[in-house]
Amino acid sequence: MNRKITKNSILNINILCQKHLLQYVPKTCQCPQVKQRVKGLFSDFKVTLKGPNCLQDEIIVTRQKNNSLVCLSPDGPQGKRLLKCCMQKDGKDSKKCIRRQKQKPRRRNRKQVKSRKVKQRT
Repeated sequence: MNRKITKNSILNINILCQKHLLQYVPKTCQCPQVKQRVKGLFSDFKVTLKGPNCLQDEIIVTRQKNNSLVCLSPDGPQGKRLLKCCMQKDGKDSKKCIRRQKQKPRRRNRKQVKSRKVKQRT
């Protein structure tokens, strides 16, 4: 009789421990390190908004060159642009947010030379 009780109690403890492990949700972010800017083209990106698992927004970019995943900072200019575009599209059709923007032409710093007036001889 004693053995039956101990087997049942061990079985109950084991079931309770397994149930506890099934309910465990890791409370970590997917991006331990973020970059301010990603050079080169990227093929896709995924935005994870802050929630119970992570206290900050995360942007995970897939680079086109080698399909590697890079975490992009949502505070940088590139991240802000992607977040804004993603919010406007409601997360749908994110491919339009990836298009490369045209760069503004750079201004040259030229010294202005005063033109000399040439006196005409009469």
